[in-house]
This record gives sequence, structure tokens and C-alpha cells, in this order.
Amino acid sequence: MKRTPMKRTAWPRRQIQREETTEMATYALKPTTKVIPRAVMVPVSAVPAAPVNKFVYVRSRALLKAVATLPCQCCGAHGLTQAAHSNQASHGKGRGIKASDVFIAALCLACHHEVDQSNTLSGAERLRMWLDAWRKTVAELLRRGLWPLDVPIPDTRIFH
Repeated sequence: MKRTPMKRTAWPRRQIQREETTEMATYALKPTTKVIPRAVMVPVSAVPAAPVNKFVYVRSRALLKAVATLPCQCCGAHGLTQAAHSNQASHGKGRGIKASDVFIAALCLACHHEVDQSNTLSGAERLRMWLDAWRKTVAELLRRGLWPLDVPIPDTRIFH
């Protein structure tokens, strides 16, 4: 009885294709992997590549608490308002990471569900609904003087 686990490797498992012969019901094993020649080494040019700017995330508890005090910016419901983060990659949304906190809209539970997981609205309609609520949220926080001083104010005119 073997008590140690089997060794795993980083090499992919070879796919095997079964081919039936006409005379007998036996199968011949035929590997389907192809040998690919190595790429030709290309010299790196003397000009360095331009650096890629990383997305700067803003995280602010004060901003999240301020958004929770607002009514829903879609339907106007008071109480149980949530900070609904954007689902757009241009706002910093990625796999396993939320968008930046400056891209949040004050939405109630029902509207937040509609924006994130609705099957009755198209993707463009959900985006439009979130953008309208986001613009109203930023304007309302600024009007009430609740926007934290250490958080940059986003330009709501740049997103159509």
C-alpha cells in the first residue's frame, strides 16, 4: 500500500485518440500531440518598451459609510442602501477584485440585484442604470459635503 501521493508534474497529459480498425474490434492507440519546433530567437531592440501604468485602486471606509446614508439613486428607497461597485474593467474590476471605491453607486437591495444579476435587462441597460445611479451618487455626496477629503473626485462626464 502506497502512502505517499503520486508525483504531479507541470507537463500536460498526452491526449490519446482511439482509431477503430475495419477487420477487428481492436483499437490502436495513436498520440495526437504534435511536435512544434522552437521559435526562432528574435533580438530585442535597443529601444526599451514603454512602461504600462497600473490601475490605482482607491479604498475608503469613509466613502462606503457615506454612500450607505444616501437613498437609492434608482428608485429613491430609504434604508438598506448598499455601495454597488462597477462591473466594468475600465473601472478596475477584475477577476477576484472589486472596482475602485470611487466607482460606487448608492443602490437598494433590489436595484443592486438588477444591476448585477438581472436576466430581464440587457448588458447595455444594466450599464446605463449603474452609470446614472453613479453620477447621482457622486453629485449627492458632493452636495451634502460627505465626500471624504482624502479620496479623489472622479470626473462623471467621461463615461457615456
